[in-house]
Amino acid sequence: MQITMKKYANRIEKSQVNPHLRYDGKRSGLILDPQKEKVPLQVLGFGIYQLKSDFITKNTKDKEMVLVPQDGRFEAEINGKNFSGERTHGPFFPGPGRSNASALYVPSNVRLKIRGRGEIAFFEAPALKEKPPFFLSGEDVKVMSRGDWIWRRDIVPLISPKDASSNLVVGETYSPPGFWSGTPLHQHDKDQPQSGESDHEEVYYHRFNWKKNSGDLIGPYGVQILMDGKRLMKAYLIGEKSIFAIPGGCHPVVASPVSELLYLWGLAGKGEALAMRDIPEFVHLKSFEEIFKTLKEDQKIKNLSKEDFNGICQPYPFTVEQKDLLIAILREKGCDIA
Repeated sequence: MQITMKKYANRIEKSQVNPHLRYDGKRSGLILDPQKEKVPLQVLGFGIYQLKSDFITKNTKDKEMVLVPQDGRFEAEINGKNFSGERTHGPFFPGPGRSNASALYVPSNVRLKIRGRGEIAFFEAPALKEKPPFFLSGEDVKVMSRGDWIWRRDIVPLISPKDASSNLVVGETYSPPGFWSGTPLHQHDKDQPQSGESDHEEVYYHRFNWKKNSGDLIGPYGVQILMDGKRLMKAYLIGEKSIFAIPGGCHPVVASPVSELLYLWGLAGKGEALAMRDIPEFVHLKSFEEIFKTLKEDQKIKNLSKEDFNGICQPYPFTVEQKDLLIAILREKGCDIA
């Protein structure tokens, strides 16, 4: 959000505030509290419940919540209505292109009681209107492929104001080993609908498909970047159960080649529809995606002459440098250009 960036960008750049923390798997409750000065958020909270047989009780007051199981099972009661669900064997169990996610929306001014076994993550933010409880089951979850080449990823939308909430937008993103997400670069920290941008802050909860061994020295890792090209240009080494607060700016993330990466994400703002504005200097990557698709559909094209290549590029206003980049990518994808 614009106000969050104004408050925290310089402080993050100077390492006075750290947007990254590693969850120890033990703490239960709210972890990122936007009311705390050292948390670079203004409206969005994030936490994790470690579920047991005894009920955890929470009065939501003026806030709404979205809960997403990470592993195990849960049963919940919201003002007398009962909900239950499970996520067995963790978020990677179904394999690429599939999802076993589910999500429970908890409205404001209700009493939530929840118990079970395992870990359930949650987001909370000020509710903008009264809405009923809502449960998205695993059978109703859809997986959508986005991007191409080393920035291809799977997006799993869970909860948004389009279907259940009044403010919170929640989902998951799966990245294959070595692949990028948040690419091409985009941002959503200004309330400028005419420019295709909304004013939302965000939190990522990173998961890696890696079973820890006692002999592991480093373990799975990736890199989370936070930058706006002006006040803030930082990169962070992330690992299993890294929690990352995103006040605004661009926030690409890359998985190392050693593991798949899946991250749960949640956004909140002032109620406007989520809109992500692409950074102009990198938007040509979307045109590259169109060219990749065209070449893939014509299986006969393994070799391209310079004339053919220029013909494919003709509809796009590529610079010389962008064409050179496209040639390098196509050659790496096995297409020879002579």
